[in-house]
Amino acid sequence: MGAIYRVDRGVEPDWLHDDLVAEFGWAHLHAFNRLLAAEEGIDLTTMAGYGGTSPWRDIGTSLKPLFDLDAFKSGKLPAQECVAMHSRLNEILSAWLRGSYAGTAESEMRFDQLATLENLAVVVGACIETGRALTVE
Repeated sequence: MGAIYRVDRGVEPDWLHDDLVAEFGWAHLHAFNRLLAAEEGIDLTTMAGYGGTSPWRDIGTSLKPLFDLDAFKSGKLPAQECVAMHSRLNEILSAWLRGSYAGTAESEMRFDQLATLENLAVVVGACIETGRALTVE
């Protein structure tokens, strides 16, 4: 498996949001993170957790929790911390929809990663809308 991002389940069932997920296998997650990091000017190969030693504390991007899963305390990122991330994800989504990618990938892979980004933006947006945390498993 890789990673599953979802809206944290509330006390009351929410049939609209409870089943929203953005799911990645490890290889897919790595390829997605590489493209996303390129948008932020980050070379993942130099970063801790990706084969390098550079600490994440020195990186200033709203997308940092997607790369450094230690930001998810107990597997959860509070909804208020998702706001800036959601805004940036939508900016990148807009660029990718125009075919403007900072990173390199085959065209078929780009299409797949675009769909992944759309799913993730929907899940993060639902966290903000409901006030529930973004969870990662």
